[in-house]
Amino acid sequence: MSVREIVPFRRETPSKSEKGNDYGKHKPDLEEDFNYCCGYCGAFDGFGYTKTYFEIDHFVPKDFLIKSNSSIGFCKYSNLVYSCRFCNNNKNKHWPSESEDFFILDDKGYIDPCDPEYDNNLYRTEDGAIMWNTELGKWMATTAFKFDQRLEEIKLLWKYNKTRINIEKIIDELNDYLEGTDEYEEIKKELTPLFEKHYFLQRELATFYNG
Repeated sequence: MSVREIVPFRRETPSKSEKGNDYGKHKPDLEEDFNYCCGYCGAFDGFGYTKTYFEIDHFVPKDFLIKSNSSIGFCKYSNLVYSCRFCNNNKNKHWPSESEDFFILDDKGYIDPCDPEYDNNLYRTEDGAIMWNTELGKWMATTAFKFDQRLEEIKLLWKYNKTRINIEKIIDELNDYLEGTDEYEEIKKELTPLFEKHYFLQRELATFYNG
């Protein structure tokens, strides 16, 4: 299955100017366009743990833009990615192609996370791990983003997010019925085991991050 629940889609016209160097002003737009998830690993921005801060990644790295005297500005919205700190830090300055016009060289490089092709190189297993089915996917997973080194964390974050989504779907369904009706009460029963699962996964995440 796909690495991300929904493939992100950048708006054509951001609400803030693309001029200048303050790319942080685009964060609200990016949060929405990337569905509040990391564009690379799909982690949801909402767990509230110290190590899951979300940042703005420059798809073509800032250091390369400076070094190459690129025409791509720091605030060019099409070059920005909503990213968890882990993926942003691991990707860092790696840019094998050494070009702003193409992103891949000899099966090393990146696919823009807004490109559906991203999920044709990487996939998620039934237990939430991120694996690869191409040499480029392997390079991104193991060399660039180090998904293999974050295996247990990624699986846990995925399970937590799936539980959150299921809870939200049931709550939305409840809104179609009057409180106290048989239909309402029957659907409401489905929430109890999900809330329990949510609670224990949250505890596991807290233990995982705080050691």
